[in-house]
Amino acid sequence: MMVDVVKTRVKFRKLTEEEISNHVATAKPLDKAGAYAIQGKAGLFVERIDGCYFNVVGLPLARLAEILKEFNVTLM
Repeated sequence: MMVDVVKTRVKFRKLTEEEISNHVATAKPLDKAGAYAIQGKAGLFVERIDGCYFNVVGLPLARLAEILKEFNVTLM
C-alpha cells in the first residue's frame, strides 16, 4: 500500500456579491469539491496557484508518475 499527499494552494481574487450569486445560480458548484472547477468558468476567479494544477483538477499527474516509477511502471 502507498499513501501520499500533494498539497496545492489556490488563491481566489476578491469576488463581488454579483459574481458569487451568478456562480451559485448556475448550480455547477453543487457537484464540485470546493464548489468550483478551475478548468471551467470559475477559473476566472483564480488569482494564483501554488503547486500542481492537475492536483486541483483531480489527480497530481507528475507525482503519480513518480509513484508508478517506484513500482517499475513507466508512462512514457
